[in-house]
Amino acid sequence: MDRLKQEKIIEEVKQNNEIVAVISEYVNLKEKGRSFIGLCPFHGEKTPSFTVSREKQLFHCFGCGAGGDVINFIMRIENLNFPQTLRLLAERVNITLPNEQLSPTLLKKKEEREQLYKLNALATSFYQKILFQTETGKQALAYLEARGISRQAAEKFRLGYSPPHWTRLVEVLRKKGLSLNEAEKAGLVRGGTEGFYDRFRDRLMFPISNSRGQIIGFGGRILGEEQPKYLNSPETVIFQKGRCLYGLFQAREGIRKARKAIIVEGYLDVIQAHQHGVEQVVASLGTALTSDQVRTLKRYTKEVIIAYDADAAGQSATIRGLDLLDEAGVEVRVAMLPEGEDPDSLVRKEGTEKFLHLVEQSVDLFTFKLKYILGKEDLSTPIGKARAVDLVFALLSRVKNKIAREAYIRQTAAAVGISEESFYDQWRIYEYNLRKNKERLDIKRSSRHTNDNTHAQQLISTPEKKKVLLLERELLRGCLQEKENFGRIKKTLMGIECSSQLSASLLQQLIEWDVSGEWPPPASVFSPEIRTLYIELLTENEMNPLPVDVEGCCRRLRQYHLTREIQRLQKEVAASSEEKEGNTSSMQNLHEKLALLNELHKKLREEFPTFSGSL
Repeated sequence: MDRLKQEKIIEEVKQNNEIVAVISEYVNLKEKGRSFIGLCPFHGEKTPSFTVSREKQLFHCFGCGAGGDVINFIMRIENLNFPQTLRLLAERVNITLPNEQLSPTLLKKKEEREQLYKLNALATSFYQKILFQTETGKQALAYLEARGISRQAAEKFRLGYSPPHWTRLVEVLRKKGLSLNEAEKAGLVRGGTEGFYDRFRDRLMFPISNSRGQIIGFGGRILGEEQPKYLNSPETVIFQKGRCLYGLFQAREGIRKARKAIIVEGYLDVIQAHQHGVEQVVASLGTALTSDQVRTLKRYTKEVIIAYDADAAGQSATIRGLDLLDEAGVEVRVAMLPEGEDPDSLVRKEGTEKFLHLVEQSVDLFTFKLKYILGKEDLSTPIGKARAVDLVFALLSRVKNKIAREAYIRQTAAAVGISEESFYDQWRIYEYNLRKNKERLDIKRSSRHTNDNTHAQQLISTPEKKKVLLLERELLRGCLQEKENFGRIKKTLMGIECSSQLSASLLQQLIEWDVSGEWPPPASVFSPEIRTLYIELLTENEMNPLPVDVEGCCRRLRQYHLTREIQRLQKEVAASSEEKEGNTSSMQNLHEKLALLNELHKKLREEFPTFSGSL
């Protein structure tokens, strides 16, 4: 598809997705003058700094800098790429994207997915009708009532009942002229020697939806004595159990408001919590969280509390799932439920307050793992104590905060039943060996890869790196404010390597576009990834038109990279000094580096006489 046609499609999708209406589905907006304001969904804040302009069809947060059009917003909030976002917004307003965008194979897959969604939606309506409108469903309704589930909650989660007949759903599908082969692909029916029959019979039905509310599969609980007790849909092109979180569609807003998610194990755990006002709860459809589920969760929150029953929480598979969350940068805590209780039974017996209290009292991942490790070792014996301490050392080495680590050391020593002094002695030996191995690796990197930019960037502390990224962003924004700024900024940025690959790519495309008279360039000339950043910068200029301090940003960036180069050379000189004496080549290299180092120090003093050592 040519660029002009593609841009026309993008504009049509944007025009039909009014930005205030779309963002209102995610953020509670209040009208203020000609704009709408609310709490930013992309960072924690108590005072609204998130602004949406209906007139300009743009959003901008004055707190974190996020901004752009409706496409940018959905890409950020749903963690989707550009094509996925375009498709989602197009489907939202019933715009059919041109089929020529898809190959015949992809088009066939898309049509198959749409057919499965349609069949699942029909089956959901069928099961709901049986539950709420027939005599057959009274047994299932009585079961829900006994479990404390209200009709309102059952309707919110679209619960239903599959009758104890072999072909009731098959008959409905036949009457509507729908393919039973397709229904088999959806996991609704099975084919046998005597024809098709219903997969789910005499079961309370729990429809499983994706984050957009489309039904992708089902879980069914038997009401009779048959086995298995729970039966799930088979894997299909739209349903993979390891990728799903039950209740996510209903919990999205609750998670955003609470800024955390509570993960439970079962369907009724979720429904019971929601009907009692705890709406940030989802179920993992099993105790072992998968990497796909972790990625999905991270789209909505950076804090997760696990609230499994005691037996499930202690399983090794659960521990692996918690590690996946931790490795993904999600803060993990574990609510310690009483023995024999799950969230459903706990809320019914002792109320929401008790459940929320346990959630508030949840322990961090280290404390939970410590309890898990100590529970598996015999602490009444010296060997058991020593083995437990060795296992805990591996956990401690991953704790970077020294204050937290010291607290954990005291906690572990007390739990194991040894003196803090003995624990510290063993820990220092373990830490010394770790540090020694790391130093060896650092020296090798320093001496063998002296021109390695990756290593140079590792010298940058996180706060400084953030400042550099902000400086680069401000300069790129300045480029778009005035064409006259571009020459000076280009000269500054061309002499250094941008900290962000995305910023470097945008700069390169601006340089290539510089031959044209139009400025700033149209968004359509950029690739989807770069376009997102570009629209963000344009939006910031629209919503916050104060001119960028180009001269000041250029000086601070120049100053920063000069000091980084000095630090890099200092490390190289230190590494070269350790070479054996008498090595003529190494000594010559050392003298050259010292001369260059002196020259850079002189340049730093001349250009920045009042430099204090930080940005």
